[in-house]
Amino acid sequence: MKNFYILIFFTCSTFLIGQNAILVPPENIRIAFENRYPNKKPVWNIEYSSKGDDVIFEAKFDETPNKKAYARYDKNGKFKAYKSQIVFSNLPQKAQMYLKTNYGVKSCRTFFSVVNGLNAKSYEAGVIKSSKFYNIIFDQKGEFYKKIQIQ
Repeated sequence: MKNFYILIFFTCSTFLIGQNAILVPPENIRIAFENRYPNKKPVWNIEYSSKGDDVIFEAKFDETPNKKAYARYDKNGKFKAYKSQIVFSNLPQKAQMYLKTNYGVKSCRTFFSVVNGLNAKSYEAGVIKSSKFYNIIFDQKGEFYKKIQIQ
């Protein structure tokens, strides 16, 4: 019986250790990232679409010591988007007014400048309203585009 408990303990320990595993993307994606952002040390994340056939690899890294950035690639290593953290005052004026009017400054948490694979620029704001987290998307001029509920 003692051996059984020891076996269970080691099995559970192995599962817990495995939870801290680091995601390593395929080589083509790593090479595409390294060519575009040399000397950056990413932490990789993977997202699956609802269909399950589309996979996005996201690299999170420090653009500067106080500024986070994200680079997204598809499963073929094609660049999809780049998100760079910004401050509220760097949003277009229309976007700032929309957020102040509809959410209030205290509910706004994160702000990003986004450039997609076609070099189209947009802005993203993470806000909390009624205990739910939303991403508010604005176009390049600061016009409201859409709201996506995250949690």
